[in-house]
Order: sequence, then structure tokens, then C-alpha cells
Amino acid sequence: MCGRYTLFTPEAELVDRFGAAPERPIEPRYNCAPGQSLPVVTDESPVAMRLFEWRLVPSWAETRSDAGFVNARSETVREKRSFAEAFERRRCLVPADGFYEWARTGSGKRPYRVAFEDDRPFAMAGIWERWQPRGRQSGLTEFGGG
Repeated sequence: MCGRYTLFTPEAELVDRFGAAPERPIEPRYNCAPGQSLPVVTDESPVAMRLFEWRLVPSWAETRSDAGFVNARSETVREKRSFAEAFERRRCLVPADGFYEWARTGSGKRPYRVAFEDDRPFAMAGIWERWQPRGRQSGLTEFGGG
């Protein structure tokens, strides 16, 4: 999965495309970034579009700073301790209508948006996890891309 993406498709069109109703209104976003709460459709609740934070912290991590991933490589997601259980049991779709790739230029990097010509929405593969700090009653639900 990329490091930034867009999701500005109207909410009604997302519902039609994914068959999932958002739990809360979805605002158009032109720069979805790690750390933000973004809509996903989970295998656990495929008829709801839920907001999860884009930063996967494995359930076994003591603190959020112990580990935190935004991407998982498809070649190693089954073997890596950080992702294996989520890959087997907690998958999700990450709705998008474009993503950014960066190309090196003489003065740095330049972003290019990759999308269908008609900007129709698509889904990227993701995995999700619930992380709860020790001694706390509530935690975070987060996702990472694959």
C-alpha cells in the first residue's frame, strides 16, 4: 500500500460500491495520511464502514512507540510476527479513489496521483488490529496496508 491516498468520492457512491454504510459521515480527503482516522470495511462487519486509525500497532506491543506500521509487504505478511495473526484473522478493505507515488526530480521528489480516468473508487487490501494499553479499559482500532 502507498503512503498517501485520496478519498473524495461522494458518500452515497461509496455505499453503492462497497455495500457498507458509514458509521459517521465521511468527509472528502485529498491527502489521507498515516495517523488519521479513515474509513475501512472489515471482514468482521462487512456492512459497516468504520473509522480506524492508519497505524497498526500489534496487540502484543507494550506501548504505541514499541511498534507502529502503516504498510506490510505482501511477500512477508504471513511470516512477520507483527502482522501474521492480523493477516489470518482480521482483514479489511481500504476505500480510495487514488493514491500518490513520488518520483525523484533534480530538486527532490514530486508526487503523482494514480487513479482511474473517471476517479471511480477502488479498495486496497488491509489488515487491522485492536491495541489496548495494559491497565486501560479502552484501546484503539487501527489498520495497516498490505
